[in-house]
Amino acid sequence: MSIQIGLLQRAVSNAPIVAHDVGARLRIPEPKAYGGARDSKEVENFLFDMEQYFLAANVVDEARKVSTATMILTGDAKLWWRTKYAEIQVN
Repeated sequence: MSIQIGLLQRAVSNAPIVAHDVGARLRIPEPKAYGGARDSKEVENFLFDMEQYFLAANVVDEARKVSTATMILTGDAKLWWRTKYAEIQVN
């Protein structure tokens, strides 16, 4: 038993660490689009999905998060964002 443990310890200590390579090969699915529904469950799920996406895609910059999230908006939500964005640009 101690021989097996010794062999395992040597194998682990000599093994290259490639965990970061696995993440690079994973395809991260985009969150479901949000169209502006006023259903609290849908809004909460969209926000949760976005946070999970940002974590998986390693998006840490707040400006990039906003840019990414707004590309997933559709319908009334996209129209609302376009109006807000125009107001922000003026001010």
